[in-house]
Amino acid sequence: MDLFIFDFDDTLAITDSRVKVIEKDTQKETMMTSREFAYYPFNPSEMDVDFSDFARANGTLIKDTVEMMQQAMLDGADVFIVTARSIAEPVTRFLESQLIKAPPVIATAGSEGKSPWLASKLEQNHYDRVIVYEDCEKNIRSLKNTVLAFNAATEKSVQYSGMCIQPDQTVVQKESRWRSELILNEDDFRNITRNFLQKTW
Repeated sequence: MDLFIFDFDDTLAITDSRVKVIEKDTQKETMMTSREFAYYPFNPSEMDVDFSDFARANGTLIKDTVEMMQQAMLDGADVFIVTARSIAEPVTRFLESQLIKAPPVIATAGSEGKSPWLASKLEQNHYDRVIVYEDCEKNIRSLKNTVLAFNAATEKSVQYSGMCIQPDQTVVQKESRWRSELILNEDDFRNITRNFLQKTW
């Protein structure tokens, strides 16, 4: 069985939720998207962070990744939305208002919670492949390392592939055993992912 993991913010939807970073000495506040925060040089000794705006979910779906998610569900894969948000319910409500059917939403309260969740899923189920859709390369690498560690500990050979969603919504395929990294246009993305789902790679 295949396990598909989709991030939410900037992967399945462009949302208007913002991270607030507060400088401790000046109380200066900086608002940024989750993608911007992923690459922000956050220093917890000098800054505080406020994620309260992520208690809601409003925005616009990203058509291509949503279609890939729905296709994976139709093909019988195990599909989850795994978000670094601390609350799943706003994401669930938003998706239910936009889609006929959506997979379960897992809130890990920070990106660091995604790898332990994946490790637990690998231990509980027999998966042949893990396919990740993320906008954060750090998360893609972290989840890959989780699969590699599981394979080493269990002598299994679970395959891994990561699709990185870019700011312009193009996709860079990363950490894949099937082909080297490349930038995909919309048609390439559809064809490659469709073939991937049909297990022709």
